[in-house]
Amino acid sequence: MMRLLLILIGALLAAPIQSAPGQLARANGCPVSLPVPDYPTGGPDVSNAWYSNTDRTIWAFFWGWDFVRRGPDQPDPKTGYVPGQKVLWYKPASPLIVTGRRTDGAAPPLVYDISLDPRPRETMQPSRVYFPTAGCWDVDAKAGSSELRFVVLVKSSN
Repeated sequence: MMRLLLILIGALLAAPIQSAPGQLARANGCPVSLPVPDYPTGGPDVSNAWYSNTDRTIWAFFWGWDFVRRGPDQPDPKTGYVPGQKVLWYKPASPLIVTGRRTDGAAPPLVYDISLDPRPRETMQPSRVYFPTAGCWDVDAKAGSSELRFVVLVKSSN
């Protein structure tokens, strides 16, 4: 009996971690995270468009984006606008740290920028996120003791 229990525990430890049904889908071999069928209290009422952690303490909404990489790599000469996507975050009042890495190839890390937003860094935080290359991207957002991780497939605009 003890041997069977040890075999079962060993199998569980060796098994890959599985997400709850409906949280992941495969797109071109990339295990993309699916948005949640909900939205944060006080946030835009757009169900199935938000990424959220399990305890619903961090939310991310990529405003009007279908994960097709936008624009050139250099700033626009007329506006100085650096390519990126507007992302709205709802989070604890702690500072938000967002990092990301491409999992299917070499690339510089993603750029998370809040410098152009003059609003206080409270529970709602607009930002800009730029994925430097197309590919499968793992995004990690932390605020205080809360963390949100999700995967997106960024497509080339070409």
